[in-house]
Amino acid sequence: MCRKGDRMKRRWYRKMAAVLAGWAVLLRMAPAVCVQAEPPVSQEAITASSRSVAAYAEDFTMGTVAALCNGVTFQNSTYASAYDSIVVSAYPNSGYSFAYFTDNGVIVTKSAYYTFCPGYYDHTVVAHFVKRGDNEDDDVPRVNWSNSACVFAPGYQIDAVSVTTSQVVQGRQCREAFDAVKGDYQYIGMYNISFAHAGKPLEALDHTVQLLFDIPAQYQKSGRSFRMLRVYQGQPAVLENLDDRGNKVLFETDCTAAYALVYQDP
Repeated sequence: MCRKGDRMKRRWYRKMAAVLAGWAVLLRMAPAVCVQAEPPVSQEAITASSRSVAAYAEDFTMGTVAALCNGVTFQNSTYASAYDSIVVSAYPNSGYSFAYFTDNGVIVTKSAYYTFCPGYYDHTVVAHFVKRGDNEDDDVPRVNWSNSACVFAPGYQIDAVSVTTSQVVQGRQCREAFDAVKGDYQYIGMYNISFAHAGKPLEALDHTVQLLFDIPAQYQKSGRSFRMLRVYQGQPAVLENLDDRGNKVLFETDCTAAYALVYQDP
């Protein structure tokens, strides 16, 4: 009985071995199946109110851009909420000069530093460069005087207003208008501050806004006072500093115009 049982076990093992061998042949003949991993899900909360912000160079052989959202670097594009702080800086390669930034196809600044709040529409910011020597403004220094924030006055109703600041060399008439109201104050710099809505320039707003800017570190000094001057349609005005911290200037305005930051020591 034991011998017969052993023979039956051996026949069963041989059958199973044949079956397994057959499966192995079939598996070798079957086409390979590649399972593609799902892309990682972004941890950033993207809601219906989030807006796409893209920032890149028109021609990467001429220069590059660096972009920040609330101080965090992003490459090419990100999503942001209405009042996030977006900063885009341009860096020309050797032999080229930065020309201007466009936002949704509209030229917004000739400064190599562009900052804005997204508001309620998408942004495509493009840095444009030219060959060195082709740009008449090559010899004009462009100091990136950064505006740290734009604080809209309560009740302001216009959606998606962006603020752009660029340092410029103002003309003689504008300088004379500044001189007429600056008194004993000394110049730090002259700028164009402009407003835009949905990428389109605005000459004037329907409500005053408060703008908060950093004072350049080299001009910060204990006891020193600051103010902004403005020339709009040829008329100069003094905009008092509403901030007393010594490293900020907070002022109210309602128009795209020429501005000058000035200081006075006690």
